[in-house]
Amino acid sequence: MDKHPPNSELHELFDGRLKLYQPAHGYRFSIDALLLAAFARERCSGAVADLGTGCGVLPVLLARRESVLRMLGVEIQDELAELARCNIVLNGCGEKVSILHGDLRGLQAMGPAESFDAVVTNPPFYPPASGRINPVAQKAAARHELHGSLGDFTAACAYLLKQGGRCMVAYSASRLPDLLAAMRKKSLEPKTLRFVHARCDEPATMVLAEAVKGAGAEMSIEPPLVLYESKGVYSGQAQALFASL
Repeated sequence: MDKHPPNSELHELFDGRLKLYQPAHGYRFSIDALLLAAFARERCSGAVADLGTGCGVLPVLLARRESVLRMLGVEIQDELAELARCNIVLNGCGEKVSILHGDLRGLQAMGPAESFDAVVTNPPFYPPASGRINPVAQKAAARHELHGSLGDFTAACAYLLKQGGRCMVAYSASRLPDLLAAMRKKSLEPKTLRFVHARCDEPATMVLAEAVKGAGAEMSIEPPLVLYESKGVYSGQAQALFASL
């Protein structure tokens, strides 16, 4: 794209393999999105939806997989949805990826049920009344359930997924019981968990979870992912993960 989107900055990661416009002063994607992309990349194929796509980082990364035939990114905030469209063009993904500016709580009016093979999502971690809400609207919506609860996200996943389809989620480890209960309530059977630790001697802060729609009850726990060897130094695990993207 020749024209720089207004109120944004161009960022390059991984020696230029990933280029994205992000808000100059609003929400910028975190490491959570990169970890979810790495977790989901071998599990995604066919038609894939990303709920709460932000600036479109997950569609850009996952659309590079030959097994992914098409992607839909859904974003409720119009500024971020427009930025996601710019990033799809910037990264040459326009033939595979479309961005929908809309509310995931109204997906029934936006497309047919059971039309996707996989869904990825990184829902806000905290209920609206939990802790301090960021005064920057984009950042607040990314961390607190201002535009949809965990139940809304899992309901949207269940609506979009075909029977046997896969749902991949990055979520707060402290709310894992809520995540598993919400998944099972919508017949999304948890199949795989991987806990993410900042350092090997610290508790997990995040969990990566895979569920399969309509599957039987059996789950595996993958080895933990440790992000840092020391302050500011990524672990070998993390470096290998980033190199795979």
